[in-house]
Amino acid sequence: MQTTTHDDLVLHPAGDGDFSTLAGLLGTAYHDEPRMAALLPDRTRREPRLRKLFSLLLTRDQTADIAVLGEQPRAAAVWDRPGAQEPPLGRRIAHLPALLSLFRWRIPDTARAIEAFTASENHRPDEPHWHLFALGTDPRARGRGLARALLTNGLARADAHDTPVYLETATHAGVAHFERFGFRVIHEFPVSGGLTVYGMWRPARP
Repeated sequence: MQTTTHDDLVLHPAGDGDFSTLAGLLGTAYHDEPRMAALLPDRTRREPRLRKLFSLLLTRDQTADIAVLGEQPRAAAVWDRPGAQEPPLGRRIAHLPALLSLFRWRIPDTARAIEAFTASENHRPDEPHWHLFALGTDPRARGRGLARALLTNGLARADAHDTPVYLETATHAGVAHFERFGFRVIHEFPVSGGLTVYGMWRPARP
C-alpha cells in the first residue's frame, strides 16, 4: 500500500478493513459541524450516533484516505469518485430501519435527515467530478495540518485525472478556507435547522 509521509504524519489509502476507523474518526470530527448538530441536537448522545450514521453513509464505492499521526489515525477524507454517484441515504431502502433506529424512531427527525441528504445529492453538478464527501480531524490533533494534507492529496489525484472537484460547506469560514484552495461558490441552498449550504467547485488544474 502506498503512503505519503511528512515528519511523523503518514497518509495512506483506506481499505475495506478501515470502515470502523473511518466512521469513528468522522463521528468525532463532525461533533460540532452545523448540519450534524441540527440533525442531532443532543450533544451528550451526538458522537455515538454520528458514528452510526457514518457507518451507514460510507460505501465501498468511495475513495478514502487516513492521516496517521504518532501511529494513531487522527483524520480522514472520503471522496465520491466521478460517475459513482450513490442514491441519497433515504432512498437506500435497506438502510431505513437503521436510520429510523438512529433517530429513535422519530419519524419527523428521520424525515428531516432524509431531506437534508437528498438536498445535497440533488445539488451536485451533472459534470463528472470528484466529490469531497467528508473531511475531518480528531479535535485532539487539529492545528497540525492533517486536513490540509488530506485535501491537497485528494486535489492532486483529481488534477492527475483532469477532473474538477465539488464540495459543500455550511459556514462562511468554510467558504473562505476552501477558496484558498481554488474553490468558488456556485450555488447555495437551505437545509433543516435554518442553515445555508454552499456548494463549491474547483476546476481541474493541469
